[in-house]
Amino acid sequence: MDQPQREAPSEFHLKTGERITGSLLPVTSGSDRMLQEIANCAHCLRPTYKVLIVTSAAGLERRAALCVSHFAAAARLFPELKQLPA
Repeated sequence: MDQPQREAPSEFHLKTGERITGSLLPVTSGSDRMLQEIANCAHCLRPTYKVLIVTSAAGLERRAALCVSHFAAAARLFPELKQLPA
């Protein structure tokens, strides 16, 4: 039998030179493409809790949608997430 997963491992990671520059709550308005990209967690099918903004050393931004479990796991690895405004 499958054992229940007690804690979601953080599959969110930063590449060399990247840093977390902000976080957003998922929005309910905007372009359809943006809503499709952040509707679900990037690592599972659960609804998005927060969208992280990650900036590379070259100044390029990417967005990472995370559910509650993956956000909590990422916050344990990246303490700066606790200090970001919602």
